[in-house]
Amino acid sequence: MIIEMNNIIHKAALLALALIMAVTSAFALDLPVKKVKGKEYYVYKVRKGESVYGVSKHLGLSREQIVQYNPQAADGLKKNMMLYFPLEDFGPVAESEISAVDTLEAEAPEKIVPAATSSIAVMLPFGLDKSEPSKLNNLCLDFYKGFLIGVDTLCNRTGRLIEIRAYDTEESDNRVRQLLDTDTFIARASVIIAPDASESLAAIASAASDRGNYVLNLFNIRDTLQTVNPYVIQANTPQQTMYSLAERALATQFEGYTPVILRNVSGRNEKEAFTAYVTTCCRERGVEPVVIEYDGSLRAAELNALPVDMGQKYVVIPSSGTLAEFNKMAYVVHNWRDRVRAAASENAGLESASAVEVFGYPDWTAFRGEALDLLHRLDATVYSRFLDNFTGFQAMGVAQAFKRWYGSAMIESVPTQALLGFDAACCVIRNLRANDGVFDPLYPADYNGVQSSFRFSRDGDGGFVNSSLYIIRFASSGNQIATVL
Repeated sequence: MIIEMNNIIHKAALLALALIMAVTSAFALDLPVKKVKGKEYYVYKVRKGESVYGVSKHLGLSREQIVQYNPQAADGLKKNMMLYFPLEDFGPVAESEISAVDTLEAEAPEKIVPAATSSIAVMLPFGLDKSEPSKLNNLCLDFYKGFLIGVDTLCNRTGRLIEIRAYDTEESDNRVRQLLDTDTFIARASVIIAPDASESLAAIASAASDRGNYVLNLFNIRDTLQTVNPYVIQANTPQQTMYSLAERALATQFEGYTPVILRNVSGRNEKEAFTAYVTTCCRERGVEPVVIEYDGSLRAAELNALPVDMGQKYVVIPSSGTLAEFNKMAYVVHNWRDRVRAAASENAGLESASAVEVFGYPDWTAFRGEALDLLHRLDATVYSRFLDNFTGFQAMGVAQAFKRWYGSAMIESVPTQALLGFDAACCVIRNLRANDGVFDPLYPADYNGVQSSFRFSRDGDGGFVNSSLYIIRFASSGNQIATVL
């Protein structure tokens, strides 16, 4: 695998990243090493109740890889079963396997050629020429740092050579157009990771439609170029798709529950499009949601008026996802839920005890401190494009590698850009290798990563769109339990 940072990247930054790539080992299998018959293996001991899928999530491997090296796993896993992964396939990366090319002088433009295979161009506003990089610049750098960790994780696997180059677009649409007109690597790249700026994204997509590059849009959530351009891949699940998947999960997980929609008449209520969609779907199923309107802060009396003496079940859905509105209702809902639970335990003889659940929004995954603690005490369930769980096995592995490589922690954001970069690298490189160097958005069908899940499908007659969604439960144990739809 070759990594090249284009001539527009500072020499110092290039050499620093090249040095990091040369001396750092792949961390993907941070496991004990055992020698068996003279050969070294990473060893994983299966825990009680673990499945092949669960282990694959922990180790960042596919189910096929686990079974390939451990055929006995095809029949299921048992407690204390040992899984072995050869060091020669999953071990540290030799310096000779990764190289970075420092090009300080711009080369004469070559003739633009059609897109070739096994190459990735990362075009983002790194702002390396700025004395004071912006927040956007720093986030893009974090993305690329995470991307390099993802590259390092996979570069010791078998497969054809994949060349990667990064370009600092300097937040300039003119710079993007200049690169598109003159840079032959971009012209033949299999995949281009495009910036958030709409004009730059549109220019890259337009050029790609002529050349056959795939453009991966990871940053511009609202852009819809994929509906008309067959080479654009929208990696962010569209809002209406999210609503449909989230409502389906709500109806399935809380079957028999009556939705209670909370609306602060003097609040933001920016999620009313979702609550309106839920209401329509419920009525089609013959269920009439309860709407509670309040002014300012929710009062206990407004919830206590709901009957709970005959085993009624309620799922509370607020009309806002903001922290301010959450604080105006969450404590009251929590206290009501506890009273309902206490009453249900006293009437244990009822066939169906009363229950209260809470269903909320992607915004809640950014909560920290008291608000996060309250989410767990509520056993709240949310839908989200991203799984921002720093306590997970893989997320901690990336975070540790990031700190080890770069000497600082990842920037906290939602989504976390370093983790997004890691997932993007793993998804694209695995795809290229699965298809003998040709990128195919439809195969493999799913990528379930550290923070992102990608399942691309055709968007009508256009390009491709992500159709996956996380349903996350903030369990009272302090864990996050995620399901990918």
